[in-house]
Amino acid sequence: MAAKAVCVTGAGGFVASWLVKLLLSKGYTVHGTVREPGSGKYEHLLKLDGASENLTLFRADLLNYDSILSAIAGCAAVFHVASPVPSTVVPNPQVELIEPAVQGTTNVLQACLEAKVQRVVFVSSISAICIGPNMPKDKVIDESYWSDKDYCKKTQNWYCYSKTEAEERALDFAKRTGLDVVSICPSLVLGPILQSTTVNASSLVLPKLLKGGDSFENKTRWIVDVRDLVDAILLVNEKHEEERRYICNAHTIKARDLTEKLKSIYPSYKYPSNFTEVDDYLRLSSEKLESLGWKYRSLEETLIDSVQSYQDAGLLQSQ
Repeated sequence: MAAKAVCVTGAGGFVASWLVKLLLSKGYTVHGTVREPGSGKYEHLLKLDGASENLTLFRADLLNYDSILSAIAGCAAVFHVASPVPSTVVPNPQVELIEPAVQGTTNVLQACLEAKVQRVVFVSSISAICIGPNMPKDKVIDESYWSDKDYCKKTQNWYCYSKTEAEERALDFAKRTGLDVVSICPSLVLGPILQSTTVNASSLVLPKLLKGGDSFENKTRWIVDVRDLVDAILLVNEKHEEERRYICNAHTIKARDLTEKLKSIYPSYKYPSNFTEVDDYLRLSSEKLESLGWKYRSLEETLIDSVQSYQDAGLLQSQ
């Protein structure tokens, strides 16, 4: 029997690359959408075990419906991972963030409906859950919470606005059309990188701490390992539960405690010398995901493997 074909959008990205790797290891035939299939940016995908037999890269632009449809045709499941994640201020959020996230998602879902895809897993973010002035500090934040879009606009948090709008539209599209859509909302994704040619925004977080600086905000960090996230993505695709939305978070830690943990493993890096306090603690629950059997690795393992891969890629000097 031929292996089931699945499609991963934005296949060259940090999370998507690990997802492609996992899917190939499980024997899936994978269609990956990328902007320029011949580019050296995607060499790491072609070197993955099983890629020569089971991976096809499709040139696709999220805003070009036909290009998306041709990549999705014949697939039983689609993992919509592609979405712009800025590491700096965005001069034109409508063009750079909101349209690709929102219109891009609509195009992917419409193509899935037309191609009779059995299930879509939409990778959202906790940014679509917990951003707003009225988040309760004394309650557990679960999947019933949504970020406040007006507040995101007011504070020019365009990434959170785009993720919230895109996920709302995805789940609404599912209700209207009957398309089977499940969303997963990961926290900050750390872990080893598979490619050194392009660096994603989340992989800049640890190097910043390891390079030190005068003062850092003692923000709460919610963290999940990329390898545990892709396990979760596959899990929610394979389990047919009633739930439509899953938080994916493993560890909650303040920036100062994270720095101390790094210092205990890597004492010779420069670290921030002081922290200013921030009252931003929220309790996020991944209980629904854990009830499906999801497990995650220790924070130490994630930190060690991340730092090792940043050193190998030249993002960090070895100390």
